Amino acid sequence: MTASWSLTLPPPDPIAQPAPTGLVWALLLLTFFLHLLAMNAALGGAILGAVARLRARAGHAYAAHLSARIAALLPVAVSLAVTFGVAPLLFLQVIYGRAFFVSSVLMAVFWLGVIPTLIVAYYGAYFLSYRGGRPGGAPVVVSWLVVLLLLTIAFVYVNNMSLMLRTAQFVPMYQADARGWHLNVNDPTFVPRFLHFVLSATAVGGLWVAVLGWWERRREEAAGDWVIRYGASWCAAATGLNVIAGFWWLLVLPRPVLVQFMSRVPAIALFLGVTAGLVALFAALLTARARVPARGLRAAVVAMLLTLVAMTLSRDQLRTVTLTSAGFEANPWVAPQWPAIVVFVLLLVAALGTVAWMVAALARGSARGPAGH
Repeated sequence: MTASWSLTLPPPDPIAQPAPTGLVWALLLLTFFLHLLAMNAALGGAILGAVARLRARAGHAYAAHLSARIAALLPVAVSLAVTFGVAPLLFLQVIYGRAFFVSSVLMAVFWLGVIPTLIVAYYGAYFLSYRGGRPGGAPVVVSWLVVLLLLTIAFVYVNNMSLMLRTAQFVPMYQADARGWHLNVNDPTFVPRFLHFVLSATAVGGLWVAVLGWWERRREEAAGDWVIRYGASWCAAATGLNVIAGFWWLLVLPRPVLVQFMSRVPAIALFLGVTAGLVALFAALLTARARVPARGLRAAVVAMLLTLVAMTLSRDQLRTVTLTSAGFEANPWVAPQWPAIVVFVLLLVAALGTVAWMVAALARGSARGPAGH
């Protein structure tokens, strides 16, 4: 035990990796991207819904309708975020478990607290779904409580995902306090990384709301146009601020990591992500200001999806560069369990088909109006 803790990283697991590293990496990125879509819709939608609920309290009829619509869909978004979040977390452990498990132990109290926090947020989302249209201040309080709880979960996750990269701090932190009360807030990259996370969710949530407005436009054109402009305005503002947060995060990276990151292929993904993000920003601005806002919405959605793909690759490559510079290497012992892998892939395809069918059915029901709420 003493020898293992004298190293920056624990030794490799004494068991074989159940799939080739390249395959696990591809599945990690795919499932994380799906989780990112649902998580951004949940967190961003909750924020926009809470603000709309305040405007509804001031007498804005369209805002009241939008807050009810978001409340009806919020439990679905949260459940999809949780469901799609399981697989990437498992794949992360397969490749980077030596770092991830240590950071999770160092902040164990907060990490384990994610589960009860999520449960309370989920109950809050269901409360808003079924009782959010009732008069009184309770729905407003609950809506902001849900936002706070989801932000707390994001805060803990960003702590863990950034702490697992600071391998040189593992032993000093454990020696200072082994009870699991550590956080990574003193990391120079933490604040811009957390802001980047929240602003991304707000931007994607804004586009999700704008798409809801596009559906709403089929029933009532004026209300749909207002919702599209509301969501597109949030998307544009959050994306503009996110450019600043992203460059802040980049500039506070350790210099050796920054040099390696910017001199390799990851820089291409970063450039493409920034370019697509700027396109999404201008498309969202045009959508928010257009006489017929629905016309520019498709360009904003496509550009944002491309941005998320590129930024997912950039984030992964930044993690790889950081851990590699700390001496991390993938497990050299690989013994593929192909039957289990084939079963997983088939189930993943079936799950994606089921989710696509559910989203389509939900969209059709949404277009007909909030029958149950």
